[in-house]
Amino acid sequence: MKKVWVVASGKGGTGKSTLTANLGAALATAGHKTLLIDLDVGLRCLDICLGLDDRVLFDGMDVLEGNCRPREAILAHPILPSLFLLPTAQNRRPKDFDAQRLEAVCSRLVEEYDVILLDCPPGLEPIPACAAKSAFRGLIVATPEPTAIRDADRVAAEFAAAGVAESYLVVNRFRPDYEIKGLAQPPAEIAVSLGLPLLGTVPEDEAVTAATLSGVPVVLRQPDSPAARIFTALAGRLPGKDLL
Repeated sequence: MKKVWVVASGKGGTGKSTLTANLGAALATAGHKTLLIDLDVGLRCLDICLGLDDRVLFDGMDVLEGNCRPREAILAHPILPSLFLLPTAQNRRPKDFDAQRLEAVCSRLVEEYDVILLDCPPGLEPIPACAAKSAFRGLIVATPEPTAIRDADRVAAEFAAAGVAESYLVVNRFRPDYEIKGLAQPPAEIAVSLGLPLLGTVPEDEAVTAATLSGVPVVLRQPDSPAARIFTALAGRLPGKDLL
């Protein structure tokens, strides 16, 4: 399903969900009908990132289990008419997740949206590997830390094994001063070490934290901030976006 991207990281704290929310907002701003699907069962957060946490009635687990139709659980963003969210369940466990049902749901939804981003929990099993089977392209998010880089390598291998055709790296929360001091590996070197194309590098930016606390993606709240400009550029750089 060429419209479906899986977004994952090997460890928590990489800013993966913040990236997903801002990519979605940037794509929607550009006129692409975009659906974000939160797959972090039991620990959902995209609804908070988008300021939709008080509007959740049904969730993705309800959809997968046939308790409601997708359109009953999908939330429309109040500011961006082209941005939609399918939240996950907060009171369920990852073991309840059914990969085959996710594939079936995605195969129906691809007809209604230009882009679908699957926001996975950190780590390998079981959900990221399951979600990868529903996606054509992958975004692997890592911070410039040895542990995050090593874990990203494992995620890339899992994506390849699951049949993801193309995977790309985003280095997030990067501090150029750390690179100058020799404390952080340059993003281009990280990409080479992982054998992944580098889609882009997002700088550490206080505007992102402030935006997250306000429930408004930074690309909307402070579009001229350094991180917001990069998020917008990344959305325009997604390979194959113009072919979806």
